[in-house]
Amino acid sequence: MWWPLYSQVSQKPFPQHTIYTKGSIKPNHSNQAAMDSSVAKFYKAWKLHYIAHFPEKHECYLYCNADGNWKGGNKSPNSISLSEGHGYGMIISAIMAGYEPDAKSIFDGMLVYFKNHPSSINHHLMAWNQVKDSSLTEMNSDDATDGDLDIAFALLLADKQWGSQGEYNYIKEAQNIIKALKSTNVNHETELMLMGDFTEKGENFYNDVRSSDIIPDHFKAFSKAILDSEWIKISDNSYQLLSYMQKKYSPLAGLFPDFIKNTNHLPKPVGPFFMEKRQDGDYYYNACRLPLRLGCDYLINGDSRAKNILTPLNYWITKKCKNDPYLIKDGYTLQGKATVGSSGDNIAFIGPFGVGAMVDAKNQVWLNRLWDYASNEVITDEEYYGNTLKLLSMIVMSGNWWAP
Repeated sequence: MWWPLYSQVSQKPFPQHTIYTKGSIKPNHSNQAAMDSSVAKFYKAWKLHYIAHFPEKHECYLYCNADGNWKGGNKSPNSISLSEGHGYGMIISAIMAGYEPDAKSIFDGMLVYFKNHPSSINHHLMAWNQVKDSSLTEMNSDDATDGDLDIAFALLLADKQWGSQGEYNYIKEAQNIIKALKSTNVNHETELMLMGDFTEKGENFYNDVRSSDIIPDHFKAFSKAILDSEWIKISDNSYQLLSYMQKKYSPLAGLFPDFIKNTNHLPKPVGPFFMEKRQDGDYYYNACRLPLRLGCDYLINGDSRAKNILTPLNYWITKKCKNDPYLIKDGYTLQGKATVGSSGDNIAFIGPFGVGAMVDAKNQVWLNRLWDYASNEVITDEEYYGNTLKLLSMIVMSGNWWAP
């Protein structure tokens, strides 16, 4: 395996054992060393399976089609990389430094790949899908907001992990992306995130939101990184939108749709095939990340709004599944019924539910069972997406998530 030789001194090496917000919980039936070991073993399997490289270009990327069972959607079956996965990979590389001796080399290779595949609209952001054919081409050359949010956050982590005095100025790279996102990926009337740099005022999708682009702990970190209070407004308005959607459209289950429209007037769930699939208005493969994202904000920043939103969702899912993770389905209507065609126990849903459960001691039994389900080193058949959300969730549940 090719890796360039860099200084690998880590300031925040894994495991970190972060002290989370008072009143939050971790799995309490497994000791800390055992949880750290579970994360490390699964990380090792994940890295071997998904981290790929172009040595002649000094690039690394997360190979999104490593499992060979691509399920379609908007992506080509020849896809090799998605900005979404690239952001996850960069965050994981920064957090696993110390345990992973090549973490900085992998991270820098991923930064090179990011810089070599810019969006055709905002060149400081990443084209969201790369496809391998006779030449490496960009199938979709605009950006996807969530990927660039995670990449900027990862660069802030890298600045704290290794400093910014080396070959790459991580903090400056992060600031450039944060400012670029504010320029093209924020609706400055609603102060909410746009889905990408492909729309602007007066065009389709300008007042619509992908719920998984709501990442409050990132917004708060960005505000500090560039001394810009608008990111706090974005966080505040995002919480307000989620609270409204939950109370108005899912009062019994506490769920959210993948996509929300009309955010400038009367927000509501979208209809089928709005952007991706029949389930665009359901709790599906975008919204399933929200318990992870909101849980992190509560654990690190103690934002009570995250706990308030997660509480009805936690209550509903534990009753729905009788505290049995194996009964979780991979898709629910906002009324709490399994979507047509949904299957059972998908880690992309189960892992984030584990992080969401950490906000309250009432969820201890449920959290322990979710950890038991997730905590193994087996790469499942659920593609890079489920396995990567599993790893991120394990990092958080084990007490090893930290913020810049």
